Amino acid sequence: MKKIVLMLVLLTQIAGAQVLSATYEVSYGIFKRLGTAEARFETKEDQTYSIKIEARTEGLAKVLTNNRIETYESYGSIVNGYLVPQKYIKVRRTDASKKIKIYTFDHPNKTVWRESIDSDEWDKVKNDFYAPEDILSLFFNVRNHMQNQEDRPFYVVGANRKDGRIDVNFPRDGSLSKVKKKLEMYQGNFLKVILNDRIFSSANGELLINLGSDGLCDKAILEDVLFFGDVVGLRVR
Repeated sequence: MKKIVLMLVLLTQIAGAQVLSATYEVSYGIFKRLGTAEARFETKEDQTYSIKIEARTEGLAKVLTNNRIETYESYGSIVNGYLVPQKYIKVRRTDASKKIKIYTFDHPNKTVWRESIDSDEWDKVKNDFYAPEDILSLFFNVRNHMQNQEDRPFYVVGANRKDGRIDVNFPRDGSLSKVKKKLEMYQGNFLKVILNDRIFSSANGELLINLGSDGLCDKAILEDVLFFGDVVGLRVR
């Protein structure tokens, strides 16, 4: 569930101190409600920001995953309207275990350090690649590319492990019509995000996203998942 939840983070303008939040329901085939996600984005007058998303499994998925809960956090500065991360944290816990990964950005030296904490084990190594953004900060920064709507790749920490590449495309003409029909949404802006990773056996992890008039993600679909079709994320408040 984690990648679709991450794609559901808020996309909005950054102006002064503010707090924004949203709640999403995620469904998938026989699981119906696979889980929920709470997202919170905060900026402060000192030009720093924080993003936190907590995703919880529910129902049958909760039983099968041993009450799995995942938390994603990004902290950093706002520079010329862009979020520049200093730290990205992801925590995965169940009733039986807890795993933590902490990524610390050293932008001047183009290095990211990765700490792994698993029970009593701790390790700190240089990440396999450097990227200027994490997956959460990217989807706030994408708003800066909305005007020219240029299809392009981004490289971010927290995406696929090989190189962190994510392709953000802006559907046009016939492709745009198909995306609107698939999402059953016809207002706002539309994105197609290719995660370049196999998620739930979806070949490339292709995600369709609808942004509402307020700039927040209203609905997203991870296409062609194994056996049961699509994973759907819907904003409920």
